[in-house]
Amino acid sequence: MRAEFRVLGPLCVQAGNLAVQVTAGRQRVVLATLAIRAGRVVSFEELAEALWDETPPPNARVAVRNHVKRLRQVLGSAGGRIVTRTPGYLLEADDDDVDLLAFTRLCREGGAAARAGAWPEASVLLGDALALWRGTPLADVPSRMLRDEHGPVLESLRLQAVEWWHEAGLRLGKHGELVSELGALTREHPLRERFRAQYMLALYRCGRQSDALAAYRSARTALVEELGIEPGPDLQDLHQRILDADPDLLLEATAATGTSPPGPQTGAAASPGGLAPTVPRQLPADLRHFAGRRSELNALAGLLAEVGRPGGTVVISAIDGTAGVGKTTLAVHWAHLVASDFPDGQLYVNLRGFDSSGAPVTAPDVVRDFLAALGTPCEQVPASPQAQAALYRTIVAGKRLLIVLDNARDVDQVRPLLPGSPGCLVLVTSRAGLTGLAATDGAHLMVLDMLDEQDARALLACRLGAARMAAEQTAADEVIGLCARLPLALSIAGARAAARPRFPLAVLAGELRDAGGRLDALDTGEATSSVRAVFSWSYQELSQEAARVFRLLGLHPGPDVSAPAAASLAGLPPPRARAALHELTRASLIAEQMPGRYVMHDLLRVYASELAEATDPVPERQAARHRMLDHYLYSANAAAVPLDPVQETYTTGPPQSGVTPEPVGDRDQGLAWFATEDKVLLAVAQHAAETSFDSHAQRLAWTLLTYFDRVGNWQGMATLQRIALACSRRLGDLAGQAHAHRNLARGHLRLGQADEAQAHLAQAVRLSRRLGDPVGEAQAHLSLSVAFHSTCEPHESLRASQRALELAEAAGNPVLWAMACNNVGYNFAKLGDLRQALTYCRRALKEHRQVGRPSTLEATTWDSLGYIYHHLGDHQQATRSYLRAIDLFRQLGVRYQQAESLSHLGDVYDAAGDTLA
Repeated sequence: MRAEFRVLGPLCVQAGNLAVQVTAGRQRVVLATLAIRAGRVVSFEELAEALWDETPPPNARVAVRNHVKRLRQVLGSAGGRIVTRTPGYLLEADDDDVDLLAFTRLCREGGAAARAGAWPEASVLLGDALALWRGTPLADVPSRMLRDEHGPVLESLRLQAVEWWHEAGLRLGKHGELVSELGALTREHPLRERFRAQYMLALYRCGRQSDALAAYRSARTALVEELGIEPGPDLQDLHQRILDADPDLLLEATAATGTSPPGPQTGAAASPGGLAPTVPRQLPADLRHFAGRRSELNALAGLLAEVGRPGGTVVISAIDGTAGVGKTTLAVHWAHLVASDFPDGQLYVNLRGFDSSGAPVTAPDVVRDFLAALGTPCEQVPASPQAQAALYRTIVAGKRLLIVLDNARDVDQVRPLLPGSPGCLVLVTSRAGLTGLAATDGAHLMVLDMLDEQDARALLACRLGAARMAAEQTAADEVIGLCARLPLALSIAGARAAARPRFPLAVLAGELRDAGGRLDALDTGEATSSVRAVFSWSYQELSQEAARVFRLLGLHPGPDVSAPAAASLAGLPPPRARAALHELTRASLIAEQMPGRYVMHDLLRVYASELAEATDPVPERQAARHRMLDHYLYSANAAAVPLDPVQETYTTGPPQSGVTPEPVGDRDQGLAWFATEDKVLLAVAQHAAETSFDSHAQRLAWTLLTYFDRVGNWQGMATLQRIALACSRRLGDLAGQAHAHRNLARGHLRLGQADEAQAHLAQAVRLSRRLGDPVGEAQAHLSLSVAFHSTCEPHESLRASQRALELAEAAGNPVLWAMACNNVGYNFAKLGDLRQALTYCRRALKEHRQVGRPSTLEATTWDSLGYIYHHLGDHQQATRSYLRAIDLFRQLGVRYQQAESLSHLGDVYDAAGDTLA
């Protein structure tokens, strides 16, 4: 008997003509998990995490077996589809047996039809796909983890299909039928530019040019006010073409061209009127002097035939070998050769797996960057790393992408970045053997060895020219031997010789032969073959000041450094520091990746660090680190203050002599500085903790709190606060520990981890009482009130906020007192005592407004008043309060809370019957 499993709406199973009811909550979780991953084995661990929201009990494996057994019994004959497969269970199902699989197949076929210009077929296929949706997926499945991980992904998938279906409709001349629906979609999703463009085109084709232009103005206003950005180039170009009354936008003119723009499976949905989609092209520049590696290039070329094979999987090639052997060069060169075979784009990331700072790029950071490169608006990126990874896999599904994951540390760093689409090819480079990637993911392993003699000569000849090589063949062969046929060493040697065309190659060979020291990571095992010696050639040509700057840059954790930060590190005036950086750039010891920002190859960073240890005494190195940390701390403090006028500052006295903090004048400049430096700041805070600068690590973590909260990087925020907590413990700083516990709880609350937050806040309360710190204790109780509110415990939340109010009043802290007043009032409102609530929140507002400038605290209080007036039935006052809160949050750039207040305002309009507002 055929069984159908449906997850695109309320969970249900249809066995023949019989609808099977699965009423037990745990069984519904098991069924939903297996159905979403139909055809794939779901491990015991994955099922346990879904069943108990990532905190399974000790006997989880036994409990999972029991739930599966009962589910099979409930499903009857359909239960036979659930089979045991190591290391868990699998739901055996064809595409037509699970609506999600059918939906994905129909979207893929609809995209293929669109690419072929078969718009009627595309319209039917995509319409059939959307007809499978019956409501909100997983709404009736009691698993927060499943909803958080898959809900946003499924919704994103649906919206993409809606875009494609409307595209087909526009191509078929149905603009008159679609214009009303597209207008509704733009109101429902005001920041989704794709719907805006389709709506504008439909209006224009209906002869409503002025309405189309008004729709653009509305789109621009929403984007500027909500995100602070202008419309994208596609929307701007369409606007200009409508202004010009471009006849090519009309359906007849489009059809007359006989061309079909790329369809929904080629990087992005085809743009109306032939607007080109944005496709990521992230490959670094190809190396000018590439030689050899013929067999490796042929082996990689053989993988192309496997890409997109029906029933196949993502094609992976892992290239490993020693440092400097040319893994990145080979991967990037081959990627450029075949880039045209991947029309949906090329993604690239340096994972920094063997960076000297010891801080590899995390997979969640890469996923967020890839989502941005693939055109995902930041407001559509879910909070949890699991949901982000699922969204990434969904977006690349059906695409033909080349993904280069460079300098990986291990398999665990790579695996979350692998797509699931058979149209993708992934190149991974690493110094470590990635045999696990071959064993479990089917990767093709390639071990890159030193160049053979012929290829080594060819590489050197690319630098020196064939005539010079032939004239000095003996010396050239000696240089090749001394470089151990290592491509990086040969490239540096060739560059050195090319810069001195009048010097015999024998002189170069002699320098190699005499250079002392070893660079352990690149020691070939022969005393005469030291890459350190090769590096030393460029270093020895530097001026004294540039050489010192180079050495000190080895102390910087990366991944890049600004010119002002380098000046502070070296204790130099900025003009002299810039001159030294320019000299290092000319010597190819660093690279200027963008104006004023510099990167150093990780091997050169090791070399620079070793030189610093050998040349600069410990006190001088520590003084340089102190200046560097002061630079980031004082610059971060200057950037943080405009974000929140009542934020506490964590700098005392002037910075060290020689430090030049970066000037940050206003909020926009502060946000821009943080956005540029956020990855560096994370690395610097970790570096400070590892080099006995615990106080700097503490204060950096606390200074960055507001920014990370504003941009929603709550994982990064929690990481920093854990660093601060560890440093506070090492310092024996009880006040610092209490502070870190409070901040770490804030991160957990943002991530929806209320239990963890309450545990940290209990510690903060205990420490504050021990210290006799009523302000710290009040702050902890305030956060506890938020934690209790998130777990729907209003009475506990009220008690915590009342205790905070008592402590703030006793401490004589008016700002804290006003915060507590607001929390007390809001809790009274949630408990139905609206008059009490109004009294407390008005008191809080009066105190907050004494500050004389906008603050998040005042905005939060206006939001509370909006809630109170709403439930008093005073919709007019509620609307005014929410609008004031929204305006303040917008001024302060607090998008998360602005969005919450907008949602609350919508509730008021709905209650007032104003559904069009």
